[in-house]
This record gives sequence, structure tokens and C-alpha cells, in this order.
Amino acid sequence: MARALSQYLRIYDAANTTLYRWQSYYANKSVTWAGASWIFIPFMADGITAGISGDEANVSITAPATSLPITAFETSISAGHIAELSIYQFDTNAGNNEPQAGQLLIASYTGQVVNGSATLTSITINLGSALSPVGAQMPPRKFTSAIMGVGCRL
Repeated sequence: MARALSQYLRIYDAANTTLYRWQSYYANKSVTWAGASWIFIPFMADGITAGISGDEANVSITAPATSLPITAFETSISAGHIAELSIYQFDTNAGNNEPQAGQLLIASYTGQVVNGSATLTSITINLGSALSPVGAQMPPRKFTSAIMGVGCRL
């Protein structure tokens, strides 16, 4: 049995409106999976299985520095969009041209786009942890003076 991994990335806003759906396995074509159309962008996810403190706070997604990923990532950084990454395992002997029914979800991660970086050939976004150390908010709460108040100064 030959096994392969396919990755799906959904970027959406706070109103749960999907902005982008990408997949990185089925080269140069759109596929239908889970009732939605996913376009091919050759992205790579890093850090999904283990973070330094076990909270997976170091997940990053890197894509080529072409117009669509640049626009998507720059907008997501400035607006604090949410990214949902899912990784599936499947048997390539049963078919390799389209997503198969019954793929096994082996990893899933949801986090807010918190920052990013770029080189001449690639662009990367970093995702915040889905679980806040203060509580289970999604995306995690940021401490600001609006939440915490203004400290006392002597």
C-alpha cells in the first residue's frame, strides 16, 4: 500500500467568510473536496506536529512569492485572518488524480495569522496558537489596555 499526504489550507475572516481555499498535492488543477473547490498553490506547512511548549505556536505556511500568495498573505497579516490547515493521508493505489472519499485526517490546526516574512522567491505567514494560555478563545486573546486597563504609575 502506497501512502501520500495532501494538505488543504482555508483562510477566512472573523465573520467565517472563506477568502481562499488551497491544496498542495494535486498539481496545477483545482479539485473538489468536502463540498468545496480547492485551487493548487504549492505551499508547505511547518511546525504543525510539535511546538516548543507543545502548544503548536510555531506553525508557519510558506508559498512561492507569486501574485496570489503575496496578496493573500499580506491581506491576512494586516487583517488578522484565520487559517485552517488540514493534512490527510490516503492510499495512492486507490487513485491519485482526485481526492478520494475516506481520506484519513492526521493533523489539523487552526490559528490566527499573526505575522510573516518574505524573500525574493517565497512568502511565509506565522500562525498564533489556537488555544490561549488564558482560556480557550479562538483566535487567542491579545492583552491590550482595552482588556487589561491602564496600569498604575508612581
